[in-house]
Amino acid sequence: MSQWFNLVNKKNALLRRQMQLNILEQEEDLSRRCELLARELRLSLGVDEWRKTPGQKRRERLLLQELLSAVNERDRLVQEMDEQEKAIADDDAIERNLSHVEIQRKNNCILQ
Repeated sequence: MSQWFNLVNKKNALLRRQMQLNILEQEEDLSRRCELLARELRLSLGVDEWRKTPGQKRRERLLLQELLSAVNERDRLVQEMDEQEKAIADDDAIERNLSHVEIQRKNNCILQ
């Protein structure tokens, strides 16, 4: 029975690691997107307000909204990564407990 628990635990650990890698990939994509948005926004903010056309002002607002959205998404991914790390720590604790129980069971079964 403990072997089955160990296998399930290892499978869960692999799935969690895969999820972490996916999160890291998404976070990297968002980081690049934030850099591009921030660069374009800096260029727009460098222009005097009275020189901007209504289209440029709309674009600036849109860039700000997109940047805020990307930052919020990155924050969500960081929280998700934290949850995955906590789950991995919980899985490790369960595995240690199962190992401890298995050792005790073997010690109790010794013929004297």
